[in-house]
Amino acid sequence: MKIQKFMLYLLSVIFILFLGLFGLLYSNQDKLIFFPEILPEDFQFSFPYTFQEVSLELENGEKIYALFFPAQGPSKGTVLYFHGNAGSLRSWGGVAEDFVPRGWDLLMTDYRGYGKSRAKLSEKGMYQDAERWYEYLKTDKLKKENEIILYGRSIGTGVVVDLGTKTNPGYIILETPYTSLADLAKEYYPFVPEWFLAYSLKSENKIRKIHSTATIIHGNEDEIVPFRQGRKLFKTALESGVKIEFLEIEGGNHNNLSFFPEYQKGLAKILESVHLNRRKSNSQK
Repeated sequence: MKIQKFMLYLLSVIFILFLGLFGLLYSNQDKLIFFPEILPEDFQFSFPYTFQEVSLELENGEKIYALFFPAQGPSKGTVLYFHGNAGSLRSWGGVAEDFVPRGWDLLMTDYRGYGKSRAKLSEKGMYQDAERWYEYLKTDKLKKENEIILYGRSIGTGVVVDLGTKTNPGYIILETPYTSLADLAKEYYPFVPEWFLAYSLKSENKIRKIHSTATIIHGNEDEIVPFRQGRKLFKTALESGVKIEFLEIEGGNHNNLSFFPEYQKGLAKILESVHLNRRKSNSQK
């Protein structure tokens, strides 16, 4: 009898510890997924290109921030860029060199809790803010939808795919995308059930519903997001009738694709095709 009581007590302790561990993991998911750089509110950005720091005020009075880099020469359109899960605008602003000299404006956004933003991060908030920045380009910068390219990098691809189901931009680019955050989490935490995750970012389910032509860019030696997830996302979109292409970067990993000539050549081709298609469309009106 004493042994049975002891075993019951031991199982109860193990169960409580198990619940405590899961509770700790659940409440700290943000720290396992997102690695923001926090900047003081008076931080001064510095880049080799002309830029403007812009902000939008949320319903609760808090602000979200972005950097707007105007194109060198006449603007061919604007790239709305959602970056990866680490850093801030300070480190990501360097991406401007891939767009500004080619005649494209760049609006680079920070997520809630990144950089100067003190708003609380959430998946719903990420989606809502993406829509806010899209509307900002249309209303404040007077950009037409066919002048806007949505660009998602890593974690940002999930935000772009969601936004692409609600809008009709000129093009969508997904660099190093995943099928869903649950699928990606299984690569690192196979014991964690999907229902446990506070973030889903189910790109595979949503990419079937995007309205624009798209390209997926993925390195076949990606050590963070498996290359096969990018291929699976491409296959799902293709089988759903989405106009989409896949640019494989031979030997590319998760963070070095822009250094490859294949990437630069492919990006230049996309940017020019979007520009020419818009000019053709405008001339037919």
